[in-house]
Amino acid sequence: MDNRIPPKVRLIFCFIFLSFALLIFRLSLVQLCSQDTLSKIALDQHNLIIKLLPKRGTIYDRNFKTLAFSITVDSVVCEPRRVKDRAKAARALSSILGISQNSLLEKMSQDRGFCWIKRKVLPEEAAQVRRLKLPGIDLIKEPERVYPNEELASHVIGFVGIDNNGLEGIELGFDRFLKGSEGFRWTVRDSRQHEVPGYEIKEVLPNDGLDIVLTIDEIIQNIAERELEKAYKRFNAKGGCIIVMDPFTGDVLALANRPTFDLNSYKFAPLDAKRNRAICDFFEPGSSFKIVAASAVLEEKLVKLNERFFCEQGAYKWHGHIYHDHRPHGWLTFREVIELSSNIGTMKAASRLSNELFYQYVKRFGFGRPTGIKLPGEVSGVARPPRQWSKLSLTSQAMGQEITVTAIQLAQAISVIANDGYLVTPRIVLAIQDRQGNTVEDFKPQLQDKVISEETAKVLRSVLKGVVEQGTGTSADIKDYSAAGKTGTAQKIEPNGTYSHRKFFASFIGFAPAENPRVVIVVVLDEPRPFYYGGTVAAPVFREVAGEVLRYYRVEPEGQKALFARK
Repeated sequence: MDNRIPPKVRLIFCFIFLSFALLIFRLSLVQLCSQDTLSKIALDQHNLIIKLLPKRGTIYDRNFKTLAFSITVDSVVCEPRRVKDRAKAARALSSILGISQNSLLEKMSQDRGFCWIKRKVLPEEAAQVRRLKLPGIDLIKEPERVYPNEELASHVIGFVGIDNNGLEGIELGFDRFLKGSEGFRWTVRDSRQHEVPGYEIKEVLPNDGLDIVLTIDEIIQNIAERELEKAYKRFNAKGGCIIVMDPFTGDVLALANRPTFDLNSYKFAPLDAKRNRAICDFFEPGSSFKIVAASAVLEEKLVKLNERFFCEQGAYKWHGHIYHDHRPHGWLTFREVIELSSNIGTMKAASRLSNELFYQYVKRFGFGRPTGIKLPGEVSGVARPPRQWSKLSLTSQAMGQEITVTAIQLAQAISVIANDGYLVTPRIVLAIQDRQGNTVEDFKPQLQDKVISEETAKVLRSVLKGVVEQGTGTSADIKDYSAAGKTGTAQKIEPNGTYSHRKFFASFIGFAPAENPRVVIVVVLDEPRPFYYGGTVAAPVFREVAGEVLRYYRVEPEGQKALFARK
């Protein structure tokens, strides 16, 4: 009998031996090299870290009326590994949450410990989900932003995303103050993955966000929005904006745009409605920019108010280009040139300035750079330096062409004349406070450089008062109060680079009362029709808003309006 082991049997023994050797090697590797990793997995299965979300800060108007606040709502979440009957769970949740079963099944089939089912659900939806008591389906608390006034000041306040991060406006610009910081609770869960009460290992409480107090006055904002809305609809405008500002502090009391949107449903608003036109849109200002040329020639004593200019009966050839007035004029004093908004008279007066000197005044009035208002997205407009000018540039800019501005820049510029000659930075935030009302940071008014003398500012106030009393801005005349301002009508640029004869920007910039200004107001309408002159479509908005604001401020009516002594 042959005692030798057959080759096949030896092969089987070798295979078994190698298998045991590999198994022993693997076990040794797990014990010696993977101990930390496996321990971490075990701990993760039993330890539970729960985020403790902070409460986002409240946004108030200047009188502490709430403009934005946060509440706590439920969100539906899933731990896929714990869901027993996925088809049943998907079927039940689909009818409650309005999500397709296939989509729910896809989420529940993921090999992960956590996923969102639906965030920030309605209270009745949360109640129905809670009653189902589905394994692996839970509700967690999340903060939800609420805007009680819906559309009011929407472009100032801005909005937050699903994760409570600021996306626009003050919500974005001051996000790091508003959102606070997260905390957490580290606790233990049992074999069924439920939290075990009394086994907290560590807890770090969240820090709630700080509150923001705006310069906006809710009542003035309502007045401004109402009147802008009327004009926007009446004149079929493509868009528009209005700014109401204190000329001495720079406080923006109201800022509104059209079209607008409801902050509580911003996701459904078109992009055009979300744009803050008052700081993001730049345009050629037209005749409202004549305040710069007038300030320059008067401050430099190159023109006297009673000096007469021949306005060429409405057509004037200058360096091969023909300039026009909106209606023909003969001889006009410089006061009348501004009151009646003569392009020809303005350019003749401005031609006494050098290019460099006029450009200095453009920059002094704040054009060509952001104003510094603390809202995201502000643009600077375009004010080219003299080295880039043609022979026509000075006279064109004097009448509001070849330069682009924003509405907030116009508010800053007209404030110079209202406040005796100082450039003031527009201010949108008064203070940052904690929940106890303690001031963390406040923002003082910022007066910048002296632009023109007090005497020149006083003279210009009298001239701009004349614009309202007998000039192009008579529609801005306020019952019981004096007013001063300047109309503007500017042709838009067509894609081929030529000036349009159908599309215009209409504007009015002014202040009231004329002798002792309390507010400056800028009104801009984009492509109003069929009427498009600033004195026709924008000046009436100024009149209505200024009148109501002065009555709200309880400014005593002037009765028989005192007239400036003409010089």
